[in-house]
Amino acid sequence: MTKTPVAGFGCLCACGTSAETCFEGALTGRARFDLPGARVNSAYATSYPVFLAADEIAKACPAGESLSLHYFLTAADEAFFHAGVFPAELAAKKRVGVIVGTSVDASFHCFDLYKNNRARTPRPGDPQELTHYFASSTALAASRHYGFKGPFQTVVTACASGTDAVGLARSWILSGLCDAVLCGGTDEINLIPYDGFTRLLIATKDRCRPFDKNRNGINIGEGAGALLLMNEETAREFSVRPKGYVLGYGNACDAYHPTAPDPEAKGLKKAISFALKDAGLSAQDLAFVNAHGTASQANDAAEAAAFNSLLKNVPVWGSKGVTGHTLGAAGAVEAVLTLTALNNKIIPPTFGFQEADENVGFAPVQTKTPLTKRAALSDSLAFGGCNAALVLGAEDYDG
Repeated sequence: MTKTPVAGFGCLCACGTSAETCFEGALTGRARFDLPGARVNSAYATSYPVFLAADEIAKACPAGESLSLHYFLTAADEAFFHAGVFPAELAAKKRVGVIVGTSVDASFHCFDLYKNNRARTPRPGDPQELTHYFASSTALAASRHYGFKGPFQTVVTACASGTDAVGLARSWILSGLCDAVLCGGTDEINLIPYDGFTRLLIATKDRCRPFDKNRNGINIGEGAGALLLMNEETAREFSVRPKGYVLGYGNACDAYHPTAPDPEAKGLKKAISFALKDAGLSAQDLAFVNAHGTASQANDAAEAAAFNSLLKNVPVWGSKGVTGHTLGAAGAVEAVLTLTALNNKIIPPTFGFQEADENVGFAPVQTKTPLTKRAALSDSLAFGGCNAALVLGAEDYDG
């Protein structure tokens, strides 16, 4: 097992504007849960509440910059501050890569292009707009913003994007491709995912209830999580005290269905097994698992099948009760929350959970629970059968 140092991390979502305040929100259940208002102009008669990031952050978004990119850069700035490293100094001395997971910012930002071309009919549209749409890369934009010269990649594996971005960043470090990698995930709420989950009949007007017997659907959310990974030599050179470690990563696609999870969780079981093997750990070494826990009937049942098979008796935390489902950002936001929980030696409650489901086979953590073990697992399930898992270690992990 090789530990990959996390030099710093940052986060924003409905329950906070920084990693620290997000964790405070996870502990207290405080989160901005409301109707999307002018942010989404849906034709559906029923409006569904969502988990929204703070208006103050959205209002600071520069003209011409997507909200998703702005969220990621905001979280990344915190990660650099947390690490005590200036991006320009790092760029001048080291090979720095960027990997960002997203759904909306890579594929679902076509509204302006569409509206502008409709308005110009029958005149042709501006080819630069079309070029911008097809060439959109959140990772490229972030790399240019900080002046990095290393490789960059935007990962689009639906709701596993953020987890995959962190896992791939670890591989870039271990292979020697980069000395440091800025990685994570970001997504904003707009009409496409909002109407998409509505049309799938899995959105709920209630606040979501992960793993609850009476769970009845998903609340989408928005935000970003950013982690700065380094090899040990770079961490020493910049006098960085690691804030945690990426210990293992696993990915497997079962291609069961375009949107539904495999009820037997075959792909997820492989992803978890690969991550544990990569980390050189077993289920008994884990303090908890930060579950995908979207609170849909099918997702939670499939995830429970994997946990009951591979992670029996490992405490389960469902963090989407305070963040909502942040889409491509989810795995990165949850990685940051997992690291903060490990470093604070406490598992937050699963907000929204009320009644155990005998078909799930376990109840998630319901109260603030002290922990002593120094590693945890975070997993993601996504459309198209994409499954990914990370094993993360606390800042004092000595395995």
